[in-house]
Amino acid sequence: MKLWTLGVIAAIGAGIVGGIWLLNRPSPTTTNQTHTTQQQPTTPNAELLNGANQFAFNLFKIITRPGYEATGRRPTIVPDRSPNRIFSPLGVQFVLTLFLNGAEGKTYDEIAHALGFQHASLEAINQFHLDIQQRLRRWQAESRLVLANSIWIKPSSRLHPDFERVGKAFYALEAYRVDFGNPVEAARRINDWAKQKTQGFVPEVVVPDEMECAILAIANALYLQALWAQPFQVLEEPLEFSLESGKVVKVSGMQAELKGVPYVKTELCEIVGLPYRGGDWVCYVVLPRSGLSVEELVSELDAARWEEWLGQMKAQQVQVVMPRFEVKSEYDLIPALKELGIRRAFALGGFPRILADEDAGYIDLFKQVGRVRVDERGTEAAAVTIAVTRSLTPFVVDRPFLFVISDRSSGVILFMGIVRDPSG
Repeated sequence: MKLWTLGVIAAIGAGIVGGIWLLNRPSPTTTNQTHTTQQQPTTPNAELLNGANQFAFNLFKIITRPGYEATGRRPTIVPDRSPNRIFSPLGVQFVLTLFLNGAEGKTYDEIAHALGFQHASLEAINQFHLDIQQRLRRWQAESRLVLANSIWIKPSSRLHPDFERVGKAFYALEAYRVDFGNPVEAARRINDWAKQKTQGFVPEVVVPDEMECAILAIANALYLQALWAQPFQVLEEPLEFSLESGKVVKVSGMQAELKGVPYVKTELCEIVGLPYRGGDWVCYVVLPRSGLSVEELVSELDAARWEEWLGQMKAQQVQVVMPRFEVKSEYDLIPALKELGIRRAFALGGFPRILADEDAGYIDLFKQVGRVRVDERGTEAAAVTIAVTRSLTPFVVDRPFLFVISDRSSGVILFMGIVRDPSG
């Protein structure tokens, strides 16, 4: 018996738009709103946040290795030869945590350890994810955020009462039924759902062959659309961008003189935080020092170092020149998750508490499809600010770089990516 998981992330729009994650999905038989009750959000558990961010960096190191996609074992997942990457660690985290609620024994231990949650109770883990959702949904008036969790089961199946209760209480879990015996229809429903959640930005996620023999699927959708807090303008002349091979390509660029934005220069890189309107979301652009590749920089990253760098950032006036870019990625995440120690879930299963009357089987597909687009838009409401009274710190992104989109107040990482070649 097989469990199916799919990931979809989408990032679009003015400044950046973030993504969506999914695991599998039919048409809804029951519908719950993805927005939690408005209340003062609780600060997420610091220990669990550190574990989650370390999981993000651990997974990021694996999937950004050159040629990682080619290691995927599923013939339906086409290797992505692009040197660029887009990835949502938060989507993977939500999916695995939902599975954690149905797991037991060694399967539970392996997932909890990989996520960095091995010292916490399941109740604390669930509360942590509820706190994350409440914090991320605070700024709906100034941006668009979709954070949805869902489970898709066969018409004859029933959810385990405990799983259903926890899912609704902590994850606003929506339950759907689908006939996996009709893989064409199942794939169509999944793709329609992905297209809807991403505003048409990700129109296709799965093919019918990936739906055959499925028992259930769990989905998380994360989609963020936000406007830059300060304006960018398109460069009149192409930006010369130096690839790691030494080749120079000319790409469309944008620039802005940003006031009071977080900036730091470390021994390994420069980082500038590009804030979005109406909240605490920030896109951190990480430029390796000259002579250091993005792969070498990624190998040095972990949650502690990232937190240290963020703590060193100071408000500064920065002149940013960077490419406009679009990145698409597709991953089979099973090899990466196995490398992080999750093995039993992909072979023997160990999920007796998801369904009421049957074992849920093992995970046979864990897939992510992502897309991000960054441009100059989102500037129409920018206020006229005071004239510059001191020299600007130059931040010229003319070589490969990283980007991290996170919630500054909580430290939650939503998206991570690498741009090695913005020309394509």
